[in-house]
Amino acid sequence: MRKLFLFILPLLLSVTAFGTNENPEKREMRSTIVKLLGKTNFTIEEELSTTVVFVINKKSEIVIVDIQCSNTEICSFIKQKLNYKKVNVKQLKEIEVYKVPLRFSRNHKN
Repeated sequence: MRKLFLFILPLLLSVTAFGTNENPEKREMRSTIVKLLGKTNFTIEEELSTTVVFVINKKSEIVIVDIQCSNTEICSFIKQKLNYKKVNVKQLKEIEVYKVPLRFSRNHKN
């Protein structure tokens, strides 16, 4: 039982989800991620939802751990735009795992 507790406790403590009741630092991190992503350079036919899992290293860089999405083009776009990009968000802890849900909307043509 103790081994199970020692296994589960770090998992519960290390994963932080970005939600609606998030603190200002996490909100700032989410807006930083959206700015880094910018606009897509490809057409999105339907709305896509993804979750980006990352850590912040000692150099204040985003290190992508996982991207949960079904579209490989979106996955590589996110990795290219975010991986090892320096961020200036205070109060985020190094080596803590963060999850950010992202939604890519359909491109509208004028």
